[in-house]
Amino acid sequence: MRTLKLTIAYDGTHYAGWQRQANAVTIQQVLEDEIAAMVGGRSPLNAAGRTDAGVHAAAQVASISIDHDISCDDLLRALNARLKAGDIRVRSIEEMPDRWDARVFAKSKTYRYAIWNGVPPNPFIRHVVWHVPYPLELERMRQAAAMLVGEHDFAAFKGRGTDVLTTRRAVLSAEIAEVEIHTDQPVALSPLGSAPENPGGRLLRFDISGTGFLRHMVRTIAGTLVDIGRGNMEAGDMRAILETGERARTGQTAPAQGLMLWQVSY
Repeated sequence: MRTLKLTIAYDGTHYAGWQRQANAVTIQQVLEDEIAAMVGGRSPLNAAGRTDAGVHAAAQVASISIDHDISCDDLLRALNARLKAGDIRVRSIEEMPDRWDARVFAKSKTYRYAIWNGVPPNPFIRHVVWHVPYPLELERMRQAAAMLVGEHDFAAFKGRGTDVLTTRRAVLSAEIAEVEIHTDQPVALSPLGSAPENPGGRLLRFDISGTGFLRHMVRTIAGTLVDIGRGNMEAGDMRAILETGERARTGQTAPAQGLMLWQVSY
């Protein structure tokens, strides 16, 4: 048996998340089925993190054991050729030591949440951002995000149905910034390469890195930051939420489409 590491990018819009389910199409299911058809045996893909329905990934990492001598390069080319829908792409496949596991050996994960603040977003990015039409005060959001860094009890930010031994998690960094959409996107969003001076909105990007995350934790944090930016809450409320652990104190849960698993570090 060989252990392989797959780095995967996907648009999660039309999938019920990563994890295989009985009555829905998932990223794990599609990849496992295609790999099984190629190597003649089914093995589970163990992911670094289980993304929810509608959530995307730029570099999800998964491990799998196969009993086949196909090279990593040949498997990569053949697998991507079979993924005809185009919303899942395997970026790389690497040989790893026996029993290497993408989840167990992950040291940290980075999630990125994108907010389009202004008029309705350009159609090319609408499915990877949360459209927030109300004015947002970025500095208030930055102050609140900084309070997340460190080891805290994030019980207030967990989603329903979360079953874990502890809700304490360590956040390594948490930053929100405005980014230039015309240089940060992979395709031109205006004709002839000319960027309008006022596109009618701005792109805000919230990056958070940590050793582990609770279900819906990042989305609830993002929603709380937006409520703080709107002035519905104070920046200092973030500290009170962490101290009390009361879900009623947090803001809304941001929608899935703005969230992306950005990086897994080993």
